[in-house]
Amino acid sequence: MRLPLLPIALYLALAVGPALGQQSPSRTAKDDAIPELRDAALIALRHARVIDGTGSPAMENQTVLIEGSRITAVGNDADVKVPPQARVVDLAGRTILPGLVMLHEHLFWAFSGGTHVSHPLHFSYPLLYLSHGVTTLRTAGTDFPYMDKNVKQWIDAGEIAGPEIHLTGPYFSGEGDPFYGAMLLHTPEEARRAARYWAAEGFTWFKAYQWVRKDVLAALIDEAHHLHLRVTAHLRSVSCLEAAEMGIDNIEHGCFRFTDDLEPDLNGPRTIALLQRLVEKKVALTATPTNGAKALPDAASELFDPSARERLAHAFASRPSATTSSNPQNLRDTPYAHLLTNFVKAGGRLVLGSDAGSGSSVAGFADHEALENLANMGLGPLVAIRIATLGDATFLGIQDRTGTVSVGKEADLFIVRGNPSQRIEDVENVEMVINNGIAYDPKTLTAKVKGQVGWQ
Repeated sequence: MRLPLLPIALYLALAVGPALGQQSPSRTAKDDAIPELRDAALIALRHARVIDGTGSPAMENQTVLIEGSRITAVGNDADVKVPPQARVVDLAGRTILPGLVMLHEHLFWAFSGGTHVSHPLHFSYPLLYLSHGVTTLRTAGTDFPYMDKNVKQWIDAGEIAGPEIHLTGPYFSGEGDPFYGAMLLHTPEEARRAARYWAAEGFTWFKAYQWVRKDVLAALIDEAHHLHLRVTAHLRSVSCLEAAEMGIDNIEHGCFRFTDDLEPDLNGPRTIALLQRLVEKKVALTATPTNGAKALPDAASELFDPSARERLAHAFASRPSATTSSNPQNLRDTPYAHLLTNFVKAGGRLVLGSDAGSGSSVAGFADHEALENLANMGLGPLVAIRIATLGDATFLGIQDRTGTVSVGKEADLFIVRGNPSQRIEDVENVEMVINNGIAYDPKTLTAKVKGQVGWQ
């Protein structure tokens, strides 16, 4: 017997309250799922707009079928036959997108008043990422490698809800680094030994940090490639060109004029020559366009521990007006926009991250800001979405199973009210997240971390 077509609002209403009845003795990622969809073998998302992540225009009046953890059909409402046993969700006025794949993320908060001590947020941050549509992430350096590893293992085992995590080891840095969590490497052999150790522990990326020595970075890259793993870096002691010639795989944030003798506006011949060399050497750049200009929504304040809330309020109050830097028109003609768009025009691989955990950039909220700013810098919504989904998945080598709304792929999706292909800010209106086939209400996920962000 066919179940009635129910509006998405009904499912969300059912998910807000705690589940009644006896709790399972063992935890599971499904504990926080939308009750009416928790045990559904087949879910039909009807009457939706689909942005598939390939860069193609949005498709209207679409149906997506999900069986278990996989997408089994995508097509026009009239063409997709919905089996009678399916749980049907009416998504009229909503858009289905691939889950975001974000490549410069953290599971800690480094907002510590100049003490250079970070605080682990391994409970709240995975849920915040997921509630904002981030279904896959790569950490980009950590002060707490074993906490990152344990959370990843629990998520992979289906014990807790959270994005798929690709682990980057601790910050590989050098003398002069003031951060307490850095791994200070003094010799090339120390770098090789560290790479072998963390590879054996299951870490698949290594990140060099601003104080790394040139000979240490060269050894790290060589050893990582011997292990069939990759290296990224936030550079300062080494220039982008030097790192590229060493064979580095990825550079975080971008390249800076003081390290590579570039023009102030990052739009001149020296910058263009550097970008072309990065393309030739197949070095990817990670954009992290979270300029801090966007204040957190009022509703977010209740998520924070009182101490964290006070620090954030002070930080935002002490800033000059950010109206110009947050204006989409003004984002296009900035040095950072020049760097990113010229790199894309030259054929470079641009990937996206938020640097959440750094300063006032908070998991989930910062990911939306990064996506919006990337689009408003001149790339446009569809290209920005493609970079943050299929592009980033391809860079991780997981494009065959996630990154697009396609038959056969994992059901990693997020559903928003509105049309982000026309107004990129609509990505903020998240109404449902589906992670590996499990459907979540963002309100349920954020309710679990109320008062915890900045503390645990």
